[in-house]
Amino acid sequence: MTEKQSLNKSLSIRICTNGLSFCSYTPLASTPFIYKEYDVQPTISLAANLKNALLHDPMLKEEYQRVNVLIATPHATFVPVVDFDADTVEDVYTYNFPKDTAKHVSYNVLRRSGVTIIFGIDKNIYQLLLDDFPKARFYASSSTLIEFFGEKSLKDEANKMFAYLHEKEMTLYAFKAGRMQCVNTYTTATMEDCMYFILNLSQQLNFSQFDDVLMIVGDTGKEKELANRIQNFQKNVSVIDQQSDFQFSITAGNAAIPYDMQTLLICGF
Repeated sequence: MTEKQSLNKSLSIRICTNGLSFCSYTPLASTPFIYKEYDVQPTISLAANLKNALLHDPMLKEEYQRVNVLIATPHATFVPVVDFDADTVEDVYTYNFPKDTAKHVSYNVLRRSGVTIIFGIDKNIYQLLLDDFPKARFYASSSTLIEFFGEKSLKDEANKMFAYLHEKEMTLYAFKAGRMQCVNTYTTATMEDCMYFILNLSQQLNFSQFDDVLMIVGDTGKEKELANRIQNFQKNVSVIDQQSDFQFSITAGNAAIPYDMQTLLICGF
């Protein structure tokens, strides 16, 4: 590897409820992206798994110019940028999630979307990552997706809802005239759960079953099934094809990389 390649290397770490994955990016390499899911041991905590990975995984031992950490968590709350006060983030988070006592509270300011996302990170995980990567930057999964979906929602005047299927959850992102209306994450054990939450939120937001748009994307392999089943209730339904969605991006639609991690890599965070 040349010195220039080494200087430009970046690492993205994705942390979800029961999983860890890593993606390195070396711009001038013949294979610029190396993605791997860590084999988590279910008998120990996620923090203990991360500690083992940091100690033994060769990918995490290399030098990187930039390290981004993506936290896929349903525990996030939203504050308009105009009302945001960095000194109150812990109070706001604790008010919304009073049982999360072992959390480090962080936030992302999304000026293009006009909102700030306040989210929690397990304190042990946060400290482990800072010990190895002192300049690491932390992002909520929803931060990258709000910015990315916000741009996509401006293509025409229809209201749009994006359903992102990931792990055993579904996150819905709703936009009216390009402005974010709602973001919420639901535990979804069945297709019926997904359909109920989509249709219920559409009704609450007064979205039209005929004129407005539902776009489905995800990493579970169930996206087409959901689209087929919900078309009985929603006219304009489509599944986002990741290959075409990212065909002109640096990731080139690498299907192995989770969708939210791909948006992190291209959204300029």
